[in-house]
Amino acid sequence: MTMRRVRGMIAALIVAATMTSIAGCSPAAPPAPGPSGAAATAAELAVTADVYRTRIDPSRGAIQLSVRNDAEAPLTVVVAALESPALSTPISRERTTVIGPGLTRDLPLTLSPAACPASSTTPPEAVLTVMLADGTSTELRVPTTDRLGQWAEWIEAECFAAAVAQRATLDVEHDASRDDGALIGLRLTADRLDTGLELVSIGDTVLFGLVSGAEGARVTSMPLVVSSDSGGGTGAVSIPLVITPARCDAHALADDKQGTLFVVDVLLDGEPGSVTINANSATRAALYDAYTRACGL
Repeated sequence: MTMRRVRGMIAALIVAATMTSIAGCSPAAPPAPGPSGAAATAAELAVTADVYRTRIDPSRGAIQLSVRNDAEAPLTVVVAALESPALSTPISRERTTVIGPGLTRDLPLTLSPAACPASSTTPPEAVLTVMLADGTSTELRVPTTDRLGQWAEWIEAECFAAAVAQRATLDVEHDASRDDGALIGLRLTADRLDTGLELVSIGDTVLFGLVSGAEGARVTSMPLVVSSDSGGGTGAVSIPLVITPARCDAHALADDKQGTLFVVDVLLDGEPGSVTINANSATRAALYDAYTRACGL
């Protein structure tokens, strides 16, 4: 090998080593830019929040996290969560929502079961993952307020219902064999009635009124007076009922949100309370069909 060729190979190696060294010392690429006009730092964020439930939320087991942006820059929320010792698990939604300066947005979340017995009815803490101007994100923890007192009510109702469920599983089903014109057959069932549980009454709904079997008159509630003795200690119970459309209005049916939520008043070890039975999808569809036929829609 000639001396000229050796020198050329050495020069090439030196150049390659130099380029590698330079590349290794280059600064990392900057993060992708965040939303236009977003806050540059977490210190510039100004957020308040509260929780409440709309008319449709009880039927779908949801709650609204209402977030207000009091800062001068848009707020981009990529993850919104609620944490509370009253929840069996934290709840969250991963969906990007941009809230302009001075504006409020409601973020719906699906509730997890309550952790019973409840250790606290303090409103939950909102945990928001927010995008900053440089493309990075920051976590923001915001205490919420219970706008309408529904958070505390939900916990109390959930824990009472959980205690009732340990004694009986209550359900409603359509009884098509008893449909007659404007009258619709309904059946309230309990797989068992353990000692200490008494069914006191059932109420009507915004879509269906109750009909008294003895008088054939519309009533807002029907006494049940069924206790564990009625079921033979732990036997199943089936109670026939008659309902009728509260009004024949196609719009009321199309816009229904709570028409198949039946509230049953009970006594649990002598303590009064109520349990809401949310008809399952099959029963809901059957009742809607019966409503349509009864109203001639």
